[in-house]
Amino acid sequence: MLKKWLMARGYGAIDDVARVAFERGDVVFSYKFHPRPTRNDTDLAEAIASVEQIGWRLQSQFPQGEGLQRFVSLTFRRVGV
Repeated sequence: MLKKWLMARGYGAIDDVARVAFERGDVVFSYKFHPRPTRNDTDLAEAIASVEQIGWRLQSQFPQGEGLQRFVSLTFRRVGV
């Protein structure tokens, strides 16, 4: 129940939140992704791929911050719109 409540408000794993937005009929989906510093951004690539499998296409990515405060703002657009 808590997981569903959090996802409805944009919190949770990126692919879970993207799926909720897709099913809701959103045209644009954006997410603030915090890559793990030990994975050399492979988790960022995996996250983008998992969201694109749902039916989104990456529109833009904007890295911000440094070190442990670093994140990437990702914006996706629904395919075919």
